[in-house]
Amino acid sequence: MSKTKPIRAVEMVRQIRDELVRELAGKSKAEIIAFYSKAGNAARELAKRGASASPPPNKRVESARR
Repeated sequence: MSKTKPIRAVEMVRQIRDELVRELAGKSKAEIIAFYSKAGNAARELAKRGASASPPPNKRVESARR
């Protein structure tokens, strides 16, 4: 059996935050709102279609066994 790898959630969130800060630096409030609106619309569209970034872990294991 393989060992599970701990998720370093705080570090991951900080990295995402830092990337967004760099990307949005110097943007106006309207540009920042547009950025998040676009991202929100894309996420809602994915949710409507039932899509996800990756299959659930148990699905990956099943397909690997075949």
